[in-house]
Amino acid sequence: MPPLLTLSRALTLLSLGAALLPAWAAPLPDSPAALEQRLAARLSGDRSGACVQAAVIERDRVVRGSACAGTRSDSAPGPGAAFEIGSVSKTMTAFLVAGLIQRGQWSLDDPIARHLPEGTAVPRQGERQILVRDLLTHSAGLPGLPPGMPMPKPEDPYAALTEAQLLAALGRVTLTRAIGSQAEYSNFGMMLVSLAVARSLGGDLEAALRERLFVPLGMGGAYVTRPLTARPAGGHLPGGAATPAWTITPNLAGVGMVKATLDDMVRYARAELGSLPDTPVALTEALRLTQQPLANGFAMNWVVGKPQGRELRLHEGGTGGFSSLVVLEPGQQRAVVLLADTALTDLGGLSDLGLALLGLDVPLLPRREVAMPAALRRAMVGDWDVGGVTLQIREAADGRLLGQARGQSEFELRQDSRGDLYPTSFSALLRPESPEAEGRPVQRLSWHQGGGLMQGRRIGSVEAAPAIANPAWRDWAGEYQLAPQFSLRIFERDGRLMVQGSGQSAIAAEPAGPDRIEIKGVGAVVEFERDAAGQVVAAVLRQGGQVLRGAALKR
Repeated sequence: MPPLLTLSRALTLLSLGAALLPAWAAPLPDSPAALEQRLAARLSGDRSGACVQAAVIERDRVVRGSACAGTRSDSAPGPGAAFEIGSVSKTMTAFLVAGLIQRGQWSLDDPIARHLPEGTAVPRQGERQILVRDLLTHSAGLPGLPPGMPMPKPEDPYAALTEAQLLAALGRVTLTRAIGSQAEYSNFGMMLVSLAVARSLGGDLEAALRERLFVPLGMGGAYVTRPLTARPAGGHLPGGAATPAWTITPNLAGVGMVKATLDDMVRYARAELGSLPDTPVALTEALRLTQQPLANGFAMNWVVGKPQGRELRLHEGGTGGFSSLVVLEPGQQRAVVLLADTALTDLGGLSDLGLALLGLDVPLLPRREVAMPAALRRAMVGDWDVGGVTLQIREAADGRLLGQARGQSEFELRQDSRGDLYPTSFSALLRPESPEAEGRPVQRLSWHQGGGLMQGRRIGSVEAAPAIANPAWRDWAGEYQLAPQFSLRIFERDGRLMVQGSGQSAIAAEPAGPDRIEIKGVGAVVEFERDAAGQVVAAVLRQGGQVLRGAALKR
């Protein structure tokens, strides 16, 4: 089935700590057995079938382990297998940029046009051009993927894109918000950086990575297209079906096409922490430069976060058949590396496991298949508008719930133990959004696929505007569009002030002053803006260094 969505990753907010579930907070595992016990707590019986290789690093100590969900038939990857690390590759591209800055060839404030082929049409806003720093913080205002990107094979989405097509697409972009004003994850932007870096370093991105990063750090199994020693692991879709590797024009590979073994990534993480012996000083300094906060919750491609008061740098990666995560806690000389042979992006990725292994209070809950209640099946039946695509959901005579996007094949939807629905024949996730009051029909859903998120609304229904009875909070009730596919709803449930982001569970908030509320579980603040007449007209979300503003949609 062709994907309903593009492959761009939506900005996800309000995720860490939002689950009102028992969590596992514990010291770092000090043995392979302890590590594998925690891996099993997250993976045992998980419907994804994933096999995960893991390492927990604390100063000079490295604990390694592995575990599989046990719900697929083929074997786990060997200890020296190379995994696609996906977007963790972006941090390596950032390292190359840091080196160019050290040598005076680039600056964070260079217009990216300076490093692209002469004559490339780059969008701008008056005198304000797209700078290197804008692209490294996903704040350039570019879409997730190049407009008009050819995709003849959705299972290998980047294979047909050439350098010339990438640059031509840049000339078709119309920027819809101020450059640098907010983050929206863009693979398009990082492909441009990858190409520009390759041009500045001899025209061969893989050779630059090998010479400047892989060889100096002893990452002997790391490569892009030309492996030296490691053999690639096989990738899988959730559920266990094998899927082919992704490919890309080599000089665009800095967006997410590096392959590496667990040992390679351990050496990389230790070098990022400054704890890998014999690392050249200039290389260590370049890695540190990539970790310095810049704007909108990003360093140089590293996400800057402070969940539960812990200062972290992290990046997840996901391709068609693999998932990865690197989390750094530089102040404590700690890190976690996770490599999975299964695409988990649509299921929330590996961040819950990675943060729990660092000792944060995060639930470790497998996604197991469960029987779908008849009431939920009935509540989902109908026609839905999902990002402009009509999705029809019906209940079959045998009780199965079936979905069909217009013009595509019908598929079965099942439910997992986290309350999400999923198709059995391809990778995606459907999350019904709970209404403000219990017992009311489901009116909204979110569709997660290929790292993208689309909001869905029932066709033909009229949804009541969010409401608040408490007069001290009443003006805040409503919905605020903070990003193209992310809105924030403020409402009241059982006398509690609630906040709900697109595709996420509703969580409690607390007033924290005039026109200000705190969402303590996720370290976020929402401030409300009023017009001259005193009406609330916008909301501003502040979380982890990111600032998103959105106008009120419903009053």
